[in-house]
Amino acid sequence: MPKFIALRKSTPVEPARFEQLSVEDKRHTIVSASPEPAPTEALQRLGLRQVMPTEPLPPYDHTFQELDYVGAYIVETSNVDVSEQAQEALAPDHLIVPDLPLRMPQSHLVRRYRRRPPSLPDWPQVSGIGLAHKGGIWGQGVLVGVLDTGCDADHLELRNKRIDYRYVPLEPARQALRNCRGFDVDGHGTHVTGIIAGERTGVAPGVELMVASVIESETLRTSLERIVHALDWMLSKFRLEENLTKPTIINLSLGFRAEWLEDVQVDRIFAGVQRILRTLAELEVLTVVAVGNDGPGAIRAPADLKESLSVGAVDFGLRPAAFSGGGISPLTQRPEPDLVGYGVDMLSSFERDIDGRSIYAQMSGTSMAAPYVAGIAALIAAADPCMHVSDLRQCLLDRAYAIDEPQERVGAGLACFAP
Repeated sequence: MPKFIALRKSTPVEPARFEQLSVEDKRHTIVSASPEPAPTEALQRLGLRQVMPTEPLPPYDHTFQELDYVGAYIVETSNVDVSEQAQEALAPDHLIVPDLPLRMPQSHLVRRYRRRPPSLPDWPQVSGIGLAHKGGIWGQGVLVGVLDTGCDADHLELRNKRIDYRYVPLEPARQALRNCRGFDVDGHGTHVTGIIAGERTGVAPGVELMVASVIESETLRTSLERIVHALDWMLSKFRLEENLTKPTIINLSLGFRAEWLEDVQVDRIFAGVQRILRTLAELEVLTVVAVGNDGPGAIRAPADLKESLSVGAVDFGLRPAAFSGGGISPLTQRPEPDLVGYGVDMLSSFERDIDGRSIYAQMSGTSMAAPYVAGIAALIAAADPCMHVSDLRQCLLDRAYAIDEPQERVGAGLACFAP
């Protein structure tokens, strides 16, 4: 295992006491916790050089990074003996997982529009979006993170927003995260971001956006290492006092299937990914995950982990999309998805042409349904910003519009805003 990720098993605070803390105190406790010196010193004694995530890495063969906010060490060495000793040093308090390839579900591009449509269709009344907007609820005061192919910050739908953006390189341990104006060489991330927060296409255009580009356009692939770096950056926002109490939602349109893994890795990897999601939940972050486009009976992790809110897709007639995944999770024995969102022929921002004109597109996929649900969650959170993440999740399930279809196709129903 030349490169591995060690994930902290528990919070720095005793669990029973931690649960009694407010949202603000939970976040402050974790982001201000002093790093444990013992693991760092043990890795240094093995000859591993510590490098900072914000700095480009010199060409050393034996390194480690400490990501404080997500609670992880990333260790890379070509020496097998050193790798094994490092794992032994970290194992008592950390879950050891290999770096893992992840893949975005392939969405279907239905149609491109070379100019902004003169009028956009209203959201269906059952969604409650119009009701929220009429009441002045646009998602204001809510942080929403998007992990995708990026976003074009100069698209007509997004150019008036301040988008905090990072490009996470292919080898995050070798090159610093790029802090720059948002770009997207694929269009998928721009489409997803437009569904959440587009000026005219968005469910919740008032949210504050954090976008991490972690998926390559040519392969639609990423890695667990890149995801961990992106989440660590997003969680670092809780260092700022003004963010300590803000409702926070993260949208993930990516995942993996157990059959893609070697048998010896399956349990370890699922435990590691579950630990990451649990860390987000402990920090009062709602993680919304697309269930995948592999059809009925197939579920992509991490959508089938109980710490995530899994999302399938329906069309505007509330019929389950043929491509939408779902079924009984072999891990939890629960039906998935938890909810559905509109995910067929979704019109949103896409890209710009050589002359800078904004292009729109209709796309279909659970990758479109997940940001719809993330937007609905943002509207609910904006209406009641003191809500804990467990209550926000339950509110989404309780207020869902019931659909007369099997639960493993539509879950609790269509996510919608209701006062």
